[in-house]
Amino acid sequence: MLIISRKTDIKQSNKLSILQWVRNSGETTQPEISKELGLSRPTVSALVEELILEGYIKVSGMGSSTDQGGKRPKLIAFHARGGGILALYFTVNTIKAALMDLSANLLHELRVSITPKDTTETMLAKVKDLAGALLLKAKELGIPVKGIGVGCPGLVETSTGTILTSTHLEVLNGCSLGESLSSAFHLPVWVDNECRNQVLAEKMFGEGQDVDTFVSLMTDVGIGAGIIIDNRIMRGKDDSFGEIGHTTIQMDGLKCRCGNDGCWEMYASSNSLMSRIHENLSRTLLLKDMVQTRDELNFELIGEAIRRGDDVVYQLAIEDLGKYLGIGIANLVNSINPELIIIHGEMIHLGERLITEIEKQIQQRALPVPKERVRVIFSKLGPKANLIGSCALVLKELFDNPELLFQVNL
Repeated sequence: MLIISRKTDIKQSNKLSILQWVRNSGETTQPEISKELGLSRPTVSALVEELILEGYIKVSGMGSSTDQGGKRPKLIAFHARGGGILALYFTVNTIKAALMDLSANLLHELRVSITPKDTTETMLAKVKDLAGALLLKAKELGIPVKGIGVGCPGLVETSTGTILTSTHLEVLNGCSLGESLSSAFHLPVWVDNECRNQVLAEKMFGEGQDVDTFVSLMTDVGIGAGIIIDNRIMRGKDDSFGEIGHTTIQMDGLKCRCGNDGCWEMYASSNSLMSRIHENLSRTLLLKDMVQTRDELNFELIGEAIRRGDDVVYQLAIEDLGKYLGIGIANLVNSINPELIIIHGEMIHLGERLITEIEKQIQQRALPVPKERVRVIFSKLGPKANLIGSCALVLKELFDNPELLFQVNL
């Protein structure tokens, strides 16, 4: 992975402060920047001019004159298309990739399927093909790419961009993905666990923007969590923080792919619910007539069956699943004391009745003080949440490090 280390000078720091202020303000003027940041007007004028030339901000109109009259100041705004990010995300059967701007707006999206025959080499080839195609698209749009962000399941050594272990995508075990991509494209690359990227997405663009301590809970093939405490993302000594899907909730329970018995994700993941629905499909009142084959079964149809009054599906997807999810979440409430739990994944299609069942379990099982504070909601980022997360990973690094944002010319 490309490592860049340069000493940050005062000019860069001031320049970044101005850019951050403009980025957060919507529209502003140079006099307002000077007043708010305590910088001289000549300094602001010079640095704003540089930022305009570099494409990070733009003149968006003219402001109003002051009571004393004089020239109307120029309105300036953040220019999201002043740079682009390549965002990549691995599922168990697909690699998704997107060109996004500096506000995580989707500009172009690609995807390719993963097959059981794929080796590490063929997986890398597919990733590079996607990244190469997106770089060509960025060139066509005239957008300079500033970095590549990748999200994937499993334990990731973030300092090197190496995927150490991935329970649900074992072909990536030991893959030096960050180094491979940075060598191929000569761009800064960051690789992290999908759940940590999701919590960054919520912090930067979602429901966590004004929250100091919260959990972004991924419920898919497995369960994982991105956790921010006091506005700091938690990683752990070995980047393993948040692997809560492999906590034990049944001592002699179902065998998990990780080798343990009774893991939470064996009872509360999307995969576990789908398995139970398949096993009981013939018993359902309405759902069995809504699908012609087992392959047609999906969460949208399960949610529709619940809304239409299928009591068997309600029992499986709301009461049973809600109980198992609530037990694990109550443990998180007791141990972390979060303000907010944000649920991601296809379970959103099950509706607010699932949230109600989870909250019921929290009230029964969590300690008095933390359970009164916590709220449980579904994410509003939509199906692009993971790509937004991969983009957010890069944006955080760029906007935390002016030497990357202003001095790297790749």
